[in-house]
Amino acid sequence: MANHHSSPVPIGLVQRAIVISGALIVLFLWVMFYYHNDQIHDERLKAEAAEHLNLSVIIAENLRQMADRAKAAGGIYRSEQQQGGDVAERLSRLLAGDPVFNRLSVFGARGQLLFASHEAGLAVLPPAWLERLHSDTEVTANEPFIPPALGDAQTHWPFPNWRLPFLVPLAGSDGQVMLVEMDIGYLVSLYHYIDLGQTGFIQLLDASNRERMRADSSGVIIGGATLSPAPGQDGSAVYTSRVGSKLYQSAFHGMPQHGFTVVISKQYDEILQSFRAGQSRQLLFNGVMTLAVLICVFWMVRMLHGQQAALRTLQQSQGENQQLIARLESEHERSSRAASTDHLSGLFNRRQFIEVASRQLVEQRSRRRLLAVLFIDLDRFKSINDTLGHRIGDLLLQAVAGRITRLLEPGDEAARFGGDEFVVLLAGSRTEQQIISWVDQLTQRLSAPYQLEDSEVNTSPSIGISICPRDGQDVDSLIRHADAAMYSAKRAGRGRYRFFDPSLNVADVQEFYLEQAFGEALAKHQFVLHYQPQIDLDSMSVTGYEALVRWKHPDFGLIYPDRFISIAERSGFIIGLGEEVITLACRQLAAWGDEGLDTRVAVNVSAIQLSQPHFSSMVLRQLAETGVETWRLELEITETAILEKESMAIASLETLRAAGLGVSLDDFGSGYAGFAHLQSLPVNKLKIDRGLIAQLSNSHDDSLIVSFTITLAKRLSLRVVAEGVETPEQLVYLRLAGCDLVQGYHFSRPMPAEQVAEFERGFHATKVNAE
Repeated sequence: MANHHSSPVPIGLVQRAIVISGALIVLFLWVMFYYHNDQIHDERLKAEAAEHLNLSVIIAENLRQMADRAKAAGGIYRSEQQQGGDVAERLSRLLAGDPVFNRLSVFGARGQLLFASHEAGLAVLPPAWLERLHSDTEVTANEPFIPPALGDAQTHWPFPNWRLPFLVPLAGSDGQVMLVEMDIGYLVSLYHYIDLGQTGFIQLLDASNRERMRADSSGVIIGGATLSPAPGQDGSAVYTSRVGSKLYQSAFHGMPQHGFTVVISKQYDEILQSFRAGQSRQLLFNGVMTLAVLICVFWMVRMLHGQQAALRTLQQSQGENQQLIARLESEHERSSRAASTDHLSGLFNRRQFIEVASRQLVEQRSRRRLLAVLFIDLDRFKSINDTLGHRIGDLLLQAVAGRITRLLEPGDEAARFGGDEFVVLLAGSRTEQQIISWVDQLTQRLSAPYQLEDSEVNTSPSIGISICPRDGQDVDSLIRHADAAMYSAKRAGRGRYRFFDPSLNVADVQEFYLEQAFGEALAKHQFVLHYQPQIDLDSMSVTGYEALVRWKHPDFGLIYPDRFISIAERSGFIIGLGEEVITLACRQLAAWGDEGLDTRVAVNVSAIQLSQPHFSSMVLRQLAETGVETWRLELEITETAILEKESMAIASLETLRAAGLGVSLDDFGSGYAGFAHLQSLPVNKLKIDRGLIAQLSNSHDDSLIVSFTITLAKRLSLRVVAEGVETPEQLVYLRLAGCDLVQGYHFSRPMPAEQVAEFERGFHATKVNAE
C-alpha cells in the first residue's frame, strides 16, 4: 500500500526569501535616512537663506531711508540757496541734530569745492566720481548714491574707514553735487543685536562690487578675507561664495539706483552644524538597526533546519514588522500633531481648533448641551513686550497657556490664535451659571502675578463669551461674536468679561479700533487740516482761517473730529495730536507766506494741552522753526480750558499773548464763563457759539443774548466772531448788531489747503463784481 506525503517547502527558498526581506528592510532604512537627511539639509539652507534675504532687505531699506535723508539735506541746501538764506547755519543745525551724518560738502560741476561743513575734507571731487556723475545713465538728479571706491594708488583719499559717502546730484543747480558722509559705526550699532553666529557677517558693496563695510555681531570687521562679489543686479537672490577652502551661503539685496548692495554671508559648516549633529545620531541609530536586522536574518537562517523552526521564525518576523509599522504610524501621528499645534504655547493653532471645535459643536448639539467659546486678549501685553523684551513676552504667553490648560476639563479645548489672543471651547454638561463660575476662576488665575526669570509681570485678561445655540450655530459665528464681546469688555476696563449681546454697539468696536490705531496714525502723519475762512463784515474780505483737523484713515476714509477728539482726550493722545495740529498749521502758514498769502490761522487748543507746563515754549518753538510771524497764529480756547487748572492755563496764554499771538475764547455762551470772569483773561477775541447764531433771523425780535454779548464784548475791547453763519438773514442781523467777523457754510465749508488760493480768487472776484 502506497504512502502519500505532502511535499515540504524547500529550505533554500525560504532562506532566500528571508535574506531578500532583510535586504529590503535595510535598504528601506537607508533610503529613508538619506531622503530624510536631504530634506532637512535643504530646508535648513532655505530657512537660513530666507532669514538672510529678509535681513538684507531690511538693512537695504534702512540705507535707502538714510539716502532719503541725504536727499532731504540736498533739498534744504537748494531751498536755502534759492531763497538767499544762511546755508551754512541751516546745514550746521541739521548736522548737529543728526546722529547719522558727520559732514556735508557741496561741489561744482567740475568738482571744485563750494561749501564744506568741516575742514580737512576733500578740496576737489575725485575724477572717478565726476566720470560716474557725467557718464552713468543710472545717476538721477536728487537721488543719492554711494560712489565707487577709489583704488589704493590714489593715496590722497582723506576719508577714514568709518565714513561712508553719499553723492547727491542737485537738480536745477548747473551740475552741483552734494557729498554727505555717514558714520558707519552708527549704522553698525543698529544691528548689533542681530545674532549672525560665529562666521556670519554683513557686507556693504558699492556699484563696482567693491566692499565698503563689513560687520558681524560684535562690530565692524577690518581686513577680513575677500569673498567673491555679489551679482550686480536689482532685487534679492542667494548665491555661494568661497574664501579659501570655506564655502559661504550669501544672500544679497541690491539697489543700483543708490549704488549699493547689502550681502549677508555665513559659512555652510555653521549653518549645517545642528543638522550634522542630528545626522550623526541618526546614522548611529541606522547602524544599530541594520546590525539588528542582519543578526535577525542570520538567526532565522540558522533556525530553518526544520518546518516548525521556520514557522516560528516567520511569526517572529511578522511581529517585528508589525512593531515597525506601529512605530511608523506613531511617528506620523506625532508629526501631524506638531503641524496642528502652536509652537510657542503647545495649544492648538487656529486651523486645528476650528476643526476640533466643529466636531465638538455637532456632538454637543446632538446631546442638547451648551457649548461656550471664550475669546481672550491680554491687557497691556504690547507694553510688557516692548518694555521687558520679546523673551519675557514669550514666557508670559507660555505661562498663560499653562494656566488655561490646567483649568480645562474633559471635552474642553484651547488654542492660541496669534499674538496675545487665546480661544477656549467649553463643552461637557455645564449650565450657563457654571460657565460664569469657570470664567470667574479663569479671570482670577490669569490676573495673578507672573514670576518670569527675574521679573514680576502683572496682566489681566479681557474675555468675550458666546454660547451655542443662543449666539450662533457655527464655530466661525461663535468666534466672531466672542471677539466682539471681548472688545466690549476691554472698553469697560481691564480684567473683565462680557457675554455677546446682539445689541452691542458696532460704533463702540470701531471706536476701540480707532483708539488702538491712534499712536500709529500720529507716527505716520495721517492727520490733515481743513481751513474755513473768516470774513471781516466791514470790508467783506477774508482776514484768516480756522484750522479744523481731520483723520485720513487708510480703512475708514476721512474721519471728522467729533469721532476721535474724545478718544484722544481719554487715551492721552490729545497732547501729541495738538502738537501735530500746531506743526501742520505753522508749516502751512510758511508755505502760504512763500506764495505771497500773508493770512492768519486759528487752531483749537484743549484743556489738557493748556495744562502742560511746556505748552507755550512748544508753540513758540514751532513758529521759530518754520519762520512764521507770531501774529499769524491764533489759539482758540474753550471756557472749560480756562476753568480747569486756571493758573497754569492763564500763565501760558499770557506768555503767548506777550509774544504776539492772538487768543480767542471759543463757543462763548455754551458754558459757564461770564463777562466778569472774562475781564481777567488774556484774550482779544470772543467767538459766539453756533447754537446761539442758529436761532437768528432778520426780524426785530431776534435773540437779545447775541446783541447783548456783542455790545458787552465791545465794552471790553474784544473783537467778536460769529461762527455757524448759514443764511443771509443771519449775516444781516450780525452786521447790524456790530459783529466784526463771521464764518460758516454761507461763505464756505472747511476746505483742504490746496483749495484756499482758488477760494481767495473767487471771493475777491465776487466782491469786485458786487462793488
